[in-house]
Amino acid sequence: MKKNNIITLRLSDDELGWLGALCRRSKRSKSETIRSLIMDGTVRERITKEHLTIIRQLIGESTNLNQLAKQANTYGFLAVSEGCQSMAKAITQLINRLKDDR
Repeated sequence: MKKNNIITLRLSDDELGWLGALCRRSKRSKSETIRSLIMDGTVRERITKEHLTIIRQLIGESTNLNQLAKQANTYGFLAVSEGCQSMAKAITQLINRLKDDR
């Protein structure tokens, strides 16, 4: 689609700062970011390599959690309760890291 129309937009320093932050987080130009806001009402941040690393760690923790559940079914919950507590802390920390970045 050809883009022939040009608009002039005046922003305060704070608004320009917000636009710059949205552009950096979404890795898009100012024009693309504004178009996205007009069409969708939102600008989504792209997933970074660090986020992918954290997601992979969560996948590993969920595998460990499944193994603990199998052991709990076999040997009883008391036998794996300590492992479950440490696993819950690890998962909570990973989720908090993802939330803090967003």
